[in-house]
Amino acid sequence: MSVDNPVQVGAGLSTPVRRLGREKLAERTVETVLQLTPGTETVAATLHGAGLRFFRKAETVRREAARTVRTEAKGFDFSIFADLDELQEQARLSLQEAVDTFLHLLGQAEDERFQIEQITQNTTVEQRLNDPAFRARREAAGRVFFQVWYGGHWIAGAWEAFGQVFDAYCQANPARPNAFASNDAGSARQDMVARKIVSLDAWKTVDR
Repeated sequence: MSVDNPVQVGAGLSTPVRRLGREKLAERTVETVLQLTPGTETVAATLHGAGLRFFRKAETVRREAARTVRTEAKGFDFSIFADLDELQEQARLSLQEAVDTFLHLLGQAEDERFQIEQITQNTTVEQRLNDPAFRARREAAGRVFFQVWYGGHWIAGAWEAFGQVFDAYCQANPARPNAFASNDAGSARQDMVARKIVSLDAWKTVDR
């Protein structure tokens, strides 16, 4: 097929059913992110197929996120929380924007990857190589898939660091009456969420 007769990237394809599970996607939690983060080998293969280089390590991404959490948490007065449950709730809230962004991008990336797989199965290598629109689409899909992988490991690293915060809180604040709370607790909790502890833009704007 020549350039004058490009691959019909949308022709004859019905909208795919996401293979992620609607119920699981509805659980917009850190645990969902940890479960659905694509494997490194899968992402590397996707990028290679799109002509892109895979240049990061999961451990490095996680360390970056953990370091950000520790830096932001340093000096924060966590004793204003009435109990561990309240602290954990606020920690989850501080990551919720990142979780929502991850799940949105994951659905987008999986749908696009499914479409590209269907096109690949129904065209020849020559057809695909001669169609610049398809090549651009495959490259864009690879970049989004990498962003999903990066975001998943970023959230995982941040949550691991929060685990250390939770442990430190338990050691510094043994069981106490649930009714106790500082008068400034509400504003302090709002400040924690406003700061978001983790720099959410760090992985959303990563150089891909």
